[in-house]
Amino acid sequence: MNKSLSLWRMLRLALLLLLSQIKAQYVNASNFYTAGVVEFRPTIAGMSSADLVADHLRAYLEIITSNEAADVDILVFPEGTLNNALQLTYVPSEKQEIIPCSHPNATEYAEFLVALSCAAAQVRKYLVINLSEKEDCPATPADTRPCATNGLNVYNTNVVFDREGRIISRYRKVNIYVENKNTTLQPEYGMFDTDFGVRFGHFICFDMLFYTPAQELVHRYGISDLIFTSLFYSELPFLAATQLQQGWAWGNNVNLLAAGASNPRAGSTGTGIFSGRKRALASVMITSGEGERKLYKARVPKKGTLDFDYEIDYENSTRGEEKLNSSTGRHLDGMRLLKDPQIVNFNSMLLPLGQRIFEKICHEDFCCEFSLESELVEAHNNTPTYKYRMGVFSGSRSYEKDQRNNIKVCGIYSCRNDQPESCGELWESEEFNSEVYLTNILIKGKFPKAPELLIMPSSLDANLNPVMGGEAYWKYEPQNKHIDVDVWLHGRRRDIMTFGLYANYYNSGVGAMVLNKMLAIFLGVIFIFMVKQ
Repeated sequence: MNKSLSLWRMLRLALLLLLSQIKAQYVNASNFYTAGVVEFRPTIAGMSSADLVADHLRAYLEIITSNEAADVDILVFPEGTLNNALQLTYVPSEKQEIIPCSHPNATEYAEFLVALSCAAAQVRKYLVINLSEKEDCPATPADTRPCATNGLNVYNTNVVFDREGRIISRYRKVNIYVENKNTTLQPEYGMFDTDFGVRFGHFICFDMLFYTPAQELVHRYGISDLIFTSLFYSELPFLAATQLQQGWAWGNNVNLLAAGASNPRAGSTGTGIFSGRKRALASVMITSGEGERKLYKARVPKKGTLDFDYEIDYENSTRGEEKLNSSTGRHLDGMRLLKDPQIVNFNSMLLPLGQRIFEKICHEDFCCEFSLESELVEAHNNTPTYKYRMGVFSGSRSYEKDQRNNIKVCGIYSCRNDQPESCGELWESEEFNSEVYLTNILIKGKFPKAPELLIMPSSLDANLNPVMGGEAYWKYEPQNKHIDVDVWLHGRRRDIMTFGLYANYYNSGVGAMVLNKMLAIFLGVIFIFMVKQ
């Protein structure tokens, strides 16, 4: 009797333990989804336009159906790496709930769109692609803008397929950058829901620098998981691709799935999966050669889980290990990088060497405080080495045509020599070579409040990758009329290219342009009314 009772208790305990493990695994699995982002090298030349698209499609399908992608819930390909202006396709609106793979009139869609719809259904995955889309001008009667002679509008478009191959979201790029494409009459917002309980927003490349639509997806719609397709041209010292991606995800405390076109010789590369203020779950910058076609994936914590929302006591955290030269052996091999045209307008000072530094630097009425230690070491082999400047900037910066933002920046950044004109330029040597160790960097900024504002940490190491959470920390404290932001890096390193804070005041972006147009129309109506009276 006692033996039977004891055995029963043991079995009951074992059963409870097994059930708790199953429950823990279920809860743990429900807190994550698996995402894949693709760094994809487009074919540049040597093929007809039809063969080029066929080559891209073949490579897309190989990745989609690969064993490596087997456990992925959602798979993202980059901007501008599928078709071209000679191989366009119609794309149905998500409102039509069309599955191109099985649609009776599928012939009106390009073969590659149909094939990708079929692939999404075959592997049962959400699939995000970017393509060049055509639409007949009369499709939007309210749009009275002049149409092309062929009767078509051509858009830079994201398309999302669900697990059945159905198109569930179509987004047309709002902020066009050096591309011969149309824009919609009113800005669009790309959003869709998934069967694993996550709502995604998505946008394209240059959109990331403006309030509409990228920042609005976070501020206005409360979306915490964003998809970013890009063919991005990196700019030093503050806007390299993964540097911006990580900073944007950190500043918004959101998940960001970023897929980048891979052509470093043209200056485009940068792919990653970033989770709020955590260390990057995946990140790559291809700095040499012709680029790659590769899937990067990660288990991504959902918003609201402990894994997503954790905070670090950075003031009492263990200081990071000394990092001497994390990029020894790198090759730039002709990689093309842009340079911030405003860097010479920063109020900056050359970093004093071999001492503890406390400096306050202002540009107009915006000030930042710098605290760090710098140590001069012996340069080896008489090779050229980097210098550093501490700089602050407050003002307007332009991108292309009438597109501009107001920014406030404070940071430490590398230069090729003592002169400000050399900042944001690289020595194209195999080994990053700095004669300066930087220790325990702390930068404080006091940023004026604004309704359309994003403040981001901005960091870059010698591999052209950002310094991640777990190494860098920040404090964000809104006050009555301003926001106090501190960012610091514990430890001793000599591979830092950039470290600071970058604030984007979007009041000169597309959102403001739309408001200005609406205001102009309103004033025009008032004027006409007054004249008639």
